[in-house]
Amino acid sequence: MGNVKSVGLFLLLPAPLNPIGAFDAETFKADFRAAVAANSKAKFIGVDLSGLDFVYSDAYNAFMQFHQELSKRKGAFAVLADKESLAKSLRKVGLERFIRIFGSVDEMAAYTPVDQKNPTAVVDEPVKHVEEASSPTSASQVESQVHQAPAVDPKVMDKNPLVDESSSSKGSCIAVLVLLLVVVAVVSYLVL
Repeated sequence: MGNVKSVGLFLLLPAPLNPIGAFDAETFKADFRAAVAANSKAKFIGVDLSGLDFVYSDAYNAFMQFHQELSKRKGAFAVLADKESLAKSLRKVGLERFIRIFGSVDEMAAYTPVDQKNPTAVVDEPVKHVEEASSPTSASQVESQVHQAPAVDPKVMDKNPLVDESSSSKGSCIAVLVLLLVVVAVVSYLVL
């Protein structure tokens, strides 16, 4: 587990690759465990996926597991994904709701978490622009909008986001039709 770097708050681990050049999730799990054991106070850990275009679903599962472990420490798991194709696939499966996805080392180094005990702390995501002065907004309304946590559906990972749900209903209709044809054929055979 060489080339571990410190980037801002994050301990950034290199991405282990298997012989065909794909991300090796099993080796990364061992690297993560070793990093946690060696740095028992580490709360912010990430993986450097620079140069990779994709990772397999076993990596997604590992990232979610590490997110849960670091959340218990009031920390975060992050991914450094400099390729837009990888960042897009991570977002498509909904991982941006749980883990931090950074496009550059500078973004990662600039990360500042929300301090729940200090309401004046810097938010960890860019603040969306509040409408211009055309509509008066009180400071308390703005503060409540900024510090309001997004609602996360706990069942979000129960669905495969890569499968088009409309195609599964088409498949169900076809299966029902085939089953009806089989029943009609059996009944016709028995009647004759």
